[in-house]
Amino acid sequence: MFNPRLVAAIDLGTHGIGFGFAAVSSDNDDPLTRKIHFSDQWDSQPVPMAKNLSALLLGADDRVIAWGYEARRLWLTQGSTLRQAGAKYYQSFKMDLGARPPAGSTPASASAEEGEGPGGTPRNSHAGLPHSDRRTAELLTILLRQVVLKALQQIKASGYDEEDIRWTVTVPACWTDYQKSIIRDILKNAGLPGEDGRVLLSLEPEAAAHYARLTGASPRGETASAGGQLMQPGARFMVVDCGGGTVDITAYQNDADGKMIEIGRSLGDRLGSDFLNRRLENDYLLECLGDADALAAIREQCPDALLNLVDQWERAKVAVKLDQEDSVSLLIPSAIDRLVGDAVRKRLARRQSKVDDAIVLTPVQLHELFDTVVPGTLDLIEAQLKEMDASRGENTNPDMILLVGGFSSSPYLQQAVRERFGDRATVLVPPNPDIAVLYGAVHFCYDPQTRARRSRFTYGTEVNEKFEEGVDPEDKRYVTPEGEITCSDRFSVFVRAGESVSTEAEVVHLYIPLTTEATELDFPIYATSTADPRYVTDPGCDMLAVITVDLAPVMRFERKERGVRLYMKFGETEIKVRAELAQGGQPVATQVRFHSNY
Repeated sequence: MFNPRLVAAIDLGTHGIGFGFAAVSSDNDDPLTRKIHFSDQWDSQPVPMAKNLSALLLGADDRVIAWGYEARRLWLTQGSTLRQAGAKYYQSFKMDLGARPPAGSTPASASAEEGEGPGGTPRNSHAGLPHSDRRTAELLTILLRQVVLKALQQIKASGYDEEDIRWTVTVPACWTDYQKSIIRDILKNAGLPGEDGRVLLSLEPEAAAHYARLTGASPRGETASAGGQLMQPGARFMVVDCGGGTVDITAYQNDADGKMIEIGRSLGDRLGSDFLNRRLENDYLLECLGDADALAAIREQCPDALLNLVDQWERAKVAVKLDQEDSVSLLIPSAIDRLVGDAVRKRLARRQSKVDDAIVLTPVQLHELFDTVVPGTLDLIEAQLKEMDASRGENTNPDMILLVGGFSSSPYLQQAVRERFGDRATVLVPPNPDIAVLYGAVHFCYDPQTRARRSRFTYGTEVNEKFEEGVDPEDKRYVTPEGEITCSDRFSVFVRAGESVSTEAEVVHLYIPLTTEATELDFPIYATSTADPRYVTDPGCDMLAVITVDLAPVMRFERKERGVRLYMKFGETEIKVRAELAQGGQPVATQVRFHSNY
């Protein structure tokens, strides 16, 4: 088992990315006094902050010209020259990963090639991905590589080596296992270690819960005493992580030791604040211009000016309130003004009470913009509250709703949540909610406080079991050479959808070869959203992987003594599968390659 001298976390956000780390020592074992180091110095940052911008400026050869805030600065100030040289600017691309994967597609790692891949990273294995995901995976690899290099530079300056570090990288709770499996490849291609136990995945709201429990939170956002109500045994709380790309929700109840047990379902959707920006650009700007060709020309000829306009909205939207009465004006950059000409200026003047040098968003339009994401967020919270109610049992503690993530600072969102749920739950906001995931991920990597999670799917393998007359169909009847009547294609369940699974538990089943001639056993790994599947051929059952065990070392034994133990572990953010001979021998493990609907 790997024992790190230092733990490091990377918060891979849609809008921002950052890292933090902490030494593993007796002085840091107490989470209330644990010292976390981070970088708040990034090239061209507007103010010191814990996260850089998730942005890349790449040359025509995909080499990194700049990243983060420096990439944005160069694109805004030198965009014309850079475009002529074939450079491209990328921002907020994380949520494009797995957004629309082809039905039934399964990512498969290709053989590593010699040399370098895009952006100077090691030649990657994204060739097996659907085309829609390949470019996003390449961009994420390049971005993560920049952060890993900067983190290692700072960590090594503190006297530690790469071999001393256990890493964790944050992922949205609403991401499928398919998306997590792609991220695993991305992390290795970005330079993180591939050995088991060296890199953990941390669910974003779960990481935020670690932070909030330690820093304290209050109903009105003021700082409460550290280690307060969220750490008490029996406390029930929902974490609503409102980021740039997603809104992710998980719910927990503390056990008698104060450790977290998941009591709801991991819910989430593409409802992050970045979609306000996209709607502003795709709908409102188009409406103001009145011409799709004009918007296309802006995107093609002056994307830097368009970015400037969206940046104005990015700064303005954090002050919009639910009861907003004033309009918001976004000044039109000169490059856009010159491009669109008099016709558009006259159109704006008619629409906006003679204002033709700005995009004016009225209170009604502001509400329409926030309706892009806020109603859906409220519906997710409603669904999670119902899940929490169903699991209440005899617990009489009140429910709490914890808002974290950068978008949770929005007065509009806070007011909307309190207005709808204030009489059913206490709404809490931790100090500095924008860094909750980053800091919480370091705490998670140091000492995970989650004791049990709920399985999203039913997982198992394909076996032959005793044939049941009148229940099993005749076409599944199989008679072994020894005359035993069995039923083929049976689904041997390891965990059921919705079942609570300990993070420490490993489920094991023993299987015996059907025939004496069998020299190996294949275990296809299946998943389904159905809680009680009978056959692996049932609708909705998908095969994710096959693990093969060589029986040669035990062929000298009787057939019934050639058993194989199959293990599955579900309590972590990903499932793990391994097998071993009951009579001893080398264990066999597999990396499960998930279909796009998992």
